[in-house]
Amino acid sequence: MTLTRTFDAPRDLVFEVHSKCKHLMNWYGGEEWPLSKCEMDFREGGRWTYCFKMPEEEPCGLAIYKQISRPGKIVYKDHFLDGKGEISKELPASLMTLEFTEENGKTTIVNRWEYPTDSDLDLMLEMGALEGLAEIWDRLHKYLNQQ
Repeated sequence: MTLTRTFDAPRDLVFEVHSKCKHLMNWYGGEEWPLSKCEMDFREGGRWTYCFKMPEEEPCGLAIYKQISRPGKIVYKDHFLDGKGEISKELPASLMTLEFTEENGKTTIVNRWEYPTDSDLDLMLEMGALEGLAEIWDRLHKYLNQQ
C-alpha cells in the first residue's frame, strides 16, 4: 500500500520531526489517541518504542530502523507489542518506507506499507489504518505550521 501527501514545509524540517521524540510527541497519533510514550535511538539498527494513550488501553509499537538516508528516506520494520511488551504474534509487522522529496519549498512524503500477505493488509485496513494515518498527517500538517 502506498500513500502520498505534500506538506508546505522544507524537507529537512519534515525529516527532522520524524527523527526525534520531542517532535513526535506533538503530532504522532490522533487527537483522541496521542503518544503517551516515545523512546528512540534514531540510527540504522536502532529502535523506536511508542505507546498511544487511549481510554481503555495503551497499545504500543516497536520500530526497528533498517535504513536512514538523511533527509530523504527512512525504512523500518514496525511491530505491534503485546501486553507484556514483546512483539505480538497475533498482529502482523509491516515494512515501512518513508521517502521525502522537496520541490519549491514543499515536501512530499511517499509512505509504503508492506505486509507479508494480502490478508494481513486487509486486517490493518479493517482496523482503521488509513483513517489513522490521515489523522496523524493532519496533526503533522498543523505541527509543521507551528515550526
